[in-house]
Amino acid sequence: MKIHKKIKKKFSSPILLVTVLSLLLLLTFEVIFEDKFLPRSYIGDTNITFLTKPQAYNLLYYKFNQRTEGSLNFTHDDTTFTIDLATSSAQIKTADIINKAFETGRENALHKRIVSQLKLLIFGSSYIPEININLDKQFEQIANTVKRDAIDAKLVITGKIATESGQIQVIEGKTGLELNKERLTEQVKNYIVFGKVPDILPVDIKQPKITTEKAKKAKEFLESSLTNPVKLIFENESWTLDPNTLLNILNLSGEETLIDKEKLNNYLSDLSEKIDQPVVEGLFSFDSGSQKVTSFKPSQPGKQLDVEKTFTLISLALEDKRAKNISLPVAITEPKIKTGDVNSLGIKELIGRGVSNFAGSIPNRIYNVSLTASRINGILIPPGEIFSFNQTIGDVSAATGYKQAYVIKSGRTVLDDGGGVCQDSTTLFRAVLNAGLPVVTRTAHAYRVGYYEQGFPPGLDATVFHPTVDFKFKNDTGYHILIQAYTSVNTLYVDLYGTSDGRISTISKSVITNSTPPPPELRQDDPELPKGTVKQVDFPAWGANVSFSRKVTRGGENLINETFKSNYKAWRAVYLVGTKEN
Repeated sequence: MKIHKKIKKKFSSPILLVTVLSLLLLLTFEVIFEDKFLPRSYIGDTNITFLTKPQAYNLLYYKFNQRTEGSLNFTHDDTTFTIDLATSSAQIKTADIINKAFETGRENALHKRIVSQLKLLIFGSSYIPEININLDKQFEQIANTVKRDAIDAKLVITGKIATESGQIQVIEGKTGLELNKERLTEQVKNYIVFGKVPDILPVDIKQPKITTEKAKKAKEFLESSLTNPVKLIFENESWTLDPNTLLNILNLSGEETLIDKEKLNNYLSDLSEKIDQPVVEGLFSFDSGSQKVTSFKPSQPGKQLDVEKTFTLISLALEDKRAKNISLPVAITEPKIKTGDVNSLGIKELIGRGVSNFAGSIPNRIYNVSLTASRINGILIPPGEIFSFNQTIGDVSAATGYKQAYVIKSGRTVLDDGGGVCQDSTTLFRAVLNAGLPVVTRTAHAYRVGYYEQGFPPGLDATVFHPTVDFKFKNDTGYHILIQAYTSVNTLYVDLYGTSDGRISTISKSVITNSTPPPPELRQDDPELPKGTVKQVDFPAWGANVSFSRKVTRGGENLINETFKSNYKAWRAVYLVGTKEN
């Protein structure tokens, strides 16, 4: 036990002594460097060890000021360029970097401070102050002097390159030069901070967009297409991608493929205009003498070039990854009804007729009635299909050929494009009623229109307004239905031809209730009309609730039993009275 205590005492004394000496050494170190920079502290190339902050500031101020008042010389191609730093308005944040350098190794926690100081003693530390300089004018002058634009390589064609007599020559490109202002700025700052004197002006070499290597590759590419060109084939036509054509779609400035995708797509777009055609549905008429359907506008299949797929095929062919003869991928869309098949569709008799009169219509209205009739005339409706009046005639406007005539719009009778179109939808509605076909969508007019009651009771009308208000019916006969629409004197006819399945349509008389007289007439001043002129723009009409029923039977079977209701508003006469002085 006593021996153990002696050994412990023998070894504890040196450890204690070392500890005490280390603490004394650390304390002495802290006292010596209390207001001085620690060993191996640098700002730029300046050693500030043992200096106080003011001493370091004065030393750096003198050194930096001396450098920023001088000049630097750079050489390029045996030419010397001088940069005058005295005009740079240099701002060096010396105080900020001095404070930052002084704080190194002075952390609050003792263990962190010791570690930081040991790192400083072993590795040292160098700080770089933030510097702002303005040498833009001098840099710009140097840049303009050394600048040399890159020159693209060129393909020069002589003769007709589609023949062997043609020649393709390559004019080599040249590299350009450009001052690297960022690197030059860094070199100037490094000189101010570290005193490193640069000598070579930092100049970047600029490659041309079209390199000589790319031009030579394109030359070989064009020459190879002389003997084995890519050929595009569709039906009885063909188009050859000979050197003349390829020259216009080359991508000489790109880094990857020789073919410019956008240029090739433009070429294919032009090609598609020669190939593409919309599908045309035939228009037909029924010859009652021969009991056959004849065509007055033949059907035509639609064609559309697949541009994206064609691009891929051409690219592969040009890379020798597939055959050079390419059958163009063209999508064919067949018409719903081919002209040659029309007489096998069961169109053999009249199954319904609609009639209406338009006596008293202004010329523009008569024109619109005839135009609309021509657009529904000859239309074939397949079995099971729903016919849309609006979809068939399309947009109703001046752009599609319609003239201005009176229409009901926003509670007024006004002149607008397409006045009279409802004469056709009304007449078609009557034909559908008589044929016993299902009515899908029908809307009555806002008020009773005199044209539709010339020889007919009220309620047998159907208004349309593209694209929201439509008239639709369904062909449920099991055979195609042909529409024939035409005018004769002041009468419009719409005939429906098909195959009768024996259905009979019975339409009741119209029942009129709640008749109301027109409101008193309204006279409005119009400054656009000459004084003393009176112009009627709306006409009186009685209001009423009108209904009629329809029953469609086939043998003993009831197919349709429905009632159509129309609620017409009473309508006043409106006159415009001119107030414009002559």
